[in-house]
Amino acid sequence: MEFVDLKVERRTATGKGVARKLRRQGQIPAVLYGEGDSIPLMADPKSLLRALGTEAGSNVILNLTVVDGQEHTRKAMVKEVQVDPVTGMILHADLLAISMERLIEVGVPVELVGVAIGVKEKGGIVNQILRELVVRCLPGAIPDKIVIDVSPLDIGDVLHVTDLPIPGGVELLTDTGEVVVTVTPPVVEEVAAPAVEEAPAEEEAAKVPAGEAGAEPEATGKRPEKK
Repeated sequence: MEFVDLKVERRTATGKGVARKLRRQGQIPAVLYGEGDSIPLMADPKSLLRALGTEAGSNVILNLTVVDGQEHTRKAMVKEVQVDPVTGMILHADLLAISMERLIEVGVPVELVGVAIGVKEKGGIVNQILRELVVRCLPGAIPDKIVIDVSPLDIGDVLHVTDLPIPGGVELLTDTGEVVVTVTPPVVEEVAAPAVEEAPAEEEAAKVPAGEAGAEPEATGKRPEKK
């Protein structure tokens, strides 16, 4: 678990107009929840991005310093961020005040490592069905990620949540019966059979012998004889 320092300032004004003004000034609006009333803040988006860019990702613990005439320090985590889809910059952040002595529920990413034997030797395909586990633990015990070595997996093998290595002090909340990883056979493309060309109607007609049922008699141009 990583700890990152982050300094923010308390703000009194709220609303969309204030938010736009803050962004023009290189700041973003933020809100701190978890201790009584929510506290409106303004923060440096680049500093927050750096904090989220650590190995802990969104589970990084912030040494949050709130400037409000004087400085107050507390522990917090990032609850949610709103990101500009074009620039990737943070537009708004919700922070959650925490206690290091109180259990917390968080999502932990699942990461696959290695090359499955079913892929290496038989051309199979590894399918990751579940990418995050929900756990409960003390903030200091939150794992950065759950790592699974898929090297021993052959075609047809399946890993469930119950098969995963969960660190001590971490309570798993995700259903243990859920499928995490499967290895399936390679996809075989079906080759279409060559199309059989039909003979033109003229050729079929030419094959019918003269005089067979349904065939018109050949005109000779002679008049019938009178009896």
